[in-house]
Amino acid sequence: MPEEVKPRDALKGRAIICMLKTNAHDHTIYRVRLDELKALVQALGIEVVGEIIQTRYHPFERYCIGKGKVGEIKKLAEKRDIQLVVFYNLLKSSQKLNLIEGTGCDVIDRYELTLEIFDQMASDNLSKLQIESARLDKLAPFYKLSANIHFTHDRPFFHSGGEYGFRGQLREISRRQSDIKEQIQSLVVEKKRQIENRKKLGYPTICIAGFYNAGKTSLFNALTGERKPVSDRPFTTLSSKYQKRYIDSETTVMFIDTIGFVLDLDHRLIKSFQINFEDIRSADVVILLFEITDPPLTLKLKLGEGVSLLRDIGVPAERVILVFNKVDKAPADTVKNIEEELSLDHHDLPWTTVSANQRTNFKGLLDLIAWKIKELKNKPPPPEPIIPIQEPIEDPEEVVGDPDTEDEAEEEN
Repeated sequence: MPEEVKPRDALKGRAIICMLKTNAHDHTIYRVRLDELKALVQALGIEVVGEIIQTRYHPFERYCIGKGKVGEIKKLAEKRDIQLVVFYNLLKSSQKLNLIEGTGCDVIDRYELTLEIFDQMASDNLSKLQIESARLDKLAPFYKLSANIHFTHDRPFFHSGGEYGFRGQLREISRRQSDIKEQIQSLVVEKKRQIENRKKLGYPTICIAGFYNAGKTSLFNALTGERKPVSDRPFTTLSSKYQKRYIDSETTVMFIDTIGFVLDLDHRLIKSFQINFEDIRSADVVILLFEITDPPLTLKLKLGEGVSLLRDIGVPAERVILVFNKVDKAPADTVKNIEEELSLDHHDLPWTTVSANQRTNFKGLLDLIAWKIKELKNKPPPPEPIIPIQEPIEDPEEVVGDPDTEDEAEEEN
């Protein structure tokens, strides 16, 4: 595969982060999302030296942002020695190619950024397979479009690469995608068999889910006595971890530590990492963990998205409990007012607060888990159907380099 289509080669040097804000009345939430994008870029050791924000109800067809903003990025890149532009918005293949040409920088979106972090944190073959599958699903249309442009004037002839070479490369990509999906599907079958075998042991499974850096692995270690690696970097956990624990004289459970969430998690990533999410979907109880020290607006956003994501995965609300971690680092007023601040009564889910590091209120958490297990045993919830994940389809007739009429007519900022 050509060098220009490998995102990992692009992630180096200094970066600008960009966002096209489509809600003109949003003066706060976009900032939460942009700050998270910045934190993810910095987690890779990349210095963020600027940001570009444009407000418009619909993306421009050619660049996503306006042509004037592209020129602004190009000037800033030349002035401040910037090599990378990271978009919060998901980019079409044609937009990515046009932006690379228009800015003179490598360009990625948040989907590719998340995959790069996954790739750096992955240590097992399964995770690497899932990452490669997700990367090929994203980059195959881009590579096809790029190769089509490079070979558009070539003609096949004896001993020539030409169109024949171009088709061969595309066939190789398709073969690799097919091989990976076949391997992953066999692993999904094996995963489901392992889950069924664990259920036969009779231990209720308690899955710790939530957004990255909420302290999932710290809580897992504190509850089970394990010493799994803990890091400030996002997505330290990609492969699930398991450990038994006695809750009381009547109850022994299996705790599971899983992959973390991120704001606006792309559904294609959910599909690519279906093996990891299978642990969440099949759990008897899911602890949805949050960092109580997050700003209230960030917490509200994560709470809404976390509950919605669990529903999309197929977890009934009756199996979910909310836990707010790191109370040892939060002001007393924050802990006291958390219910009112987040309108927790609106979600109608049981909740509690803990500190994984200080082991604060562990008895309260374990009592809540035991109560939930007994409640579910007496009244098991009906299985919730999984919402089919629709993959976005790129237009194969995307035009590269020619702005649409609307882009030309509108004044650029």
